Amino acid sequence: MINLEPRFAGFSGMVLLLLLSMFSPSTVSAELAGKVETISGTVWAQDTEGNRRQLEEGSPFYVNDLLITEADSNIQIRFQDDTKFYMGEEAQLLIQDFIYKKPERENSFSAKILKGTFRFISGLIASARPDSMEVQTSVATIGIRGTHVVGEVDSTSATIILMEPEGEDRDTSILVANEYGSVVIDKPGYGTEIPDQYSPPSPPRRMRLQTIDNIMRSMQSIQRVNIPRPRMPR
Repeated sequence: MINLEPRFAGFSGMVLLLLLSMFSPSTVSAELAGKVETISGTVWAQDTEGNRRQLEEGSPFYVNDLLITEADSNIQIRFQDDTKFYMGEEAQLLIQDFIYKKPERENSFSAKILKGTFRFISGLIASARPDSMEVQTSVATIGIRGTHVVGEVDSTSATIILMEPEGEDRDTSILVANEYGSVVIDKPGYGTEIPDQYSPPSPPRRMRLQTIDNIMRSMQSIQRVNIPRPRMPR
């Protein structure tokens, strides 16, 4: 009788190695943060070891992932607490921390927008405890007291605008701060600009509708991605 056990064991080992090679150790052990909802063009998730994987609709993303959109590409993602992020082309978003479980006092959300246009609508973590969520840029940190923010960021400057809450009428505000100063924005359609890494946020002012529209259009450059248009400030 032919003994197939060694051959079968060798085949099983090859299959196991192949499966393990599909997932980097950092991805396997990382905490799930959310999933991709819509995508157009080419978007990558890069883990802490520098390994990249191409994202598609339904792909998961994890804590410590760096999300990168290429030219003519954009993406909408949803976190497990229903926070939604939109990224325009050539943008980068780092998922620094995401804990969503009970008790609520342990929940936290921290992300950093490295560059590009963005829009986010905060979810259940910020709704339960606003101080549990913050979004950083290269020149300022956004403390979340509201639900809907848009803006544009590069390595040395940022424009940050508060929008009207989506689907509900309630008080909304954000705190934009860096080591040189801080401002509270509590009127939808108002925003602040940080011109460089050595300046405080500018006093809040009503932003031109054209500025807001340009930011939104940059996230809708690919028609296949249907990003809902926000209500413009009155």
